[in-house]
Amino acid sequence: MKKWKFLTAAALTLMLAACGSDEETSTKDEANETAKTEETTSSTEASAFPMTVSPLSAGSETEDGKSLTFEDVTFEEMPKNIVVFDYGFLDTLDALGVEGIVGIAANGGKGNFPEHLKEKYLTDSVTDVGSLKQIDFEKVAAANPDAIFISGRQGTFYEELKEITPNVVFIGSDNSNYVDGVFETVDLAAEIFGQQEKAEELKAALQEKVDAVKEKAAGYENALVAMYNDKKISGFDNGEDSRFAYVYNDFGFKPSTTDIKASSHGSDFSYESILSVDPEVLLIIDRTASDVETIKADIENDIIKKTRAYKEGKIVYLDGVNWYFSSNGVTTEAEKLDEILNELK
Repeated sequence: MKKWKFLTAAALTLMLAACGSDEETSTKDEANETAKTEETTSSTEASAFPMTVSPLSAGSETEDGKSLTFEDVTFEEMPKNIVVFDYGFLDTLDALGVEGIVGIAANGGKGNFPEHLKEKYLTDSVTDVGSLKQIDFEKVAAANPDAIFISGRQGTFYEELKEITPNVVFIGSDNSNYVDGVFETVDLAAEIFGQQEKAEELKAALQEKVDAVKEKAAGYENALVAMYNDKKISGFDNGEDSRFAYVYNDFGFKPSTTDIKASSHGSDFSYESILSVDPEVLLIIDRTASDVETIKADIENDIIKKTRAYKEGKIVYLDGVNWYFSSNGVTTEAEKLDEILNELK
């Protein structure tokens, strides 16, 4: 009996030792697989470079009519120190989970920075390199960027920024194919930073919202986009040079007028003008980023109260930061569409 007990104990010892060996082997195998995966990922990323990317607009024009030309950029490796001047592109990089943003145009934390990005980027760890139209070149250089992303507001500084790094990429916007332009921006960011799978998810989610707004817009006879700025009103139609033409052309609203002077900043549009076109839906973009009640006090006056939009409760107040300062960002665009969907129930 004692011999049997001894053999049993010995067998148990051997079994435990074998289990321990198996677990150790399994742990080693898992570690090896992880290392292989990381090595493969690193190898895939490396194989994508050198990478040449084209600006999203080959040229642009300043407000004083000066012509600008932007060039292709060749990255030898994935950028690690990134300066971003365009809020929409910053929004897209953030949505893709891109790390390495070392500088943004925060303007001292003042003004019109997207609310959902403040906590992460208005910090001491990210250099404030000026405002959207006033660049602090010394701070840009001190951030040691290997990629700088700009848009129209910084176009005139293109050559100066190239003296800091040749890797200055222009992120333009195309109002004639607005949603496709947003997707193109997402694809560009995804290609540079290896986030194609995430990009497809983001684009699919945004397309769903676009389709939902189109369905909603189809139920209305017409609409008017107007912008409120310091008690002044600007109107926008669906013209080629209209800043918010995409509300009609891409989001599906039918314009209540096509006779507004084309301008990226809109045309002066009196309250009487709004009444004369009498839109069923009136979309008001708050350029001043003030509270809604303050704007309502000006907008919903005795003249506007005669409009169909007021009578039917279809005046929609839109966030000026998202609509005017950070358009083209994939998260921003989703929020813009949600504003319309939530108000036009």
